[in-house]
Amino acid sequence: MKSVLQTLKEMVIKTMEQSFTGILIYAEKVPQNGNSHCFGVTIKSVEQKPLLKGRREQWITICVEYQNYLEKRPKAESTEKAEQLYDVLALVGEKENQFFAGKMHHTMTEKGFYFEAVYYVQLQSVMTDSKMERLEYNDTKLVGYEKR
Repeated sequence: MKSVLQTLKEMVIKTMEQSFTGILIYAEKVPQNGNSHCFGVTIKSVEQKPLLKGRREQWITICVEYQNYLEKRPKAESTEKAEQLYDVLALVGEKENQFFAGKMHHTMTEKGFYFEAVYYVQLQSVMTDSKMERLEYNDTKLVGYEKR
């Protein structure tokens, strides 16, 4: 079973692939010798707070790095891509597995930008009860000794 972090990261990448065709998307930081026109998607941080009854809430920060060494106007192209990401990453996922970004911002760099989206998630722990298989009381076999 995949973790919530891995599921969210995959949904972000899938959503970006649908919106930015023709641009390579790495599932980690953009490598030093990576493509000169690409995105890199990483999980920057996770904040967690326990709630009642085994629940917990998380704020997951996804960082999208964009590098653009091909365009003649890298600042204008990067600004356009950053503005598109606000719409693209606001809601990711499908059906019951949708994540909404409560906070987003970006910082321009010399040849691209860093974009951060913070997603809020509430998790419920799945508890499994271990049931008694056998019960003996005063040397009398009561439960779990039937012939099978």
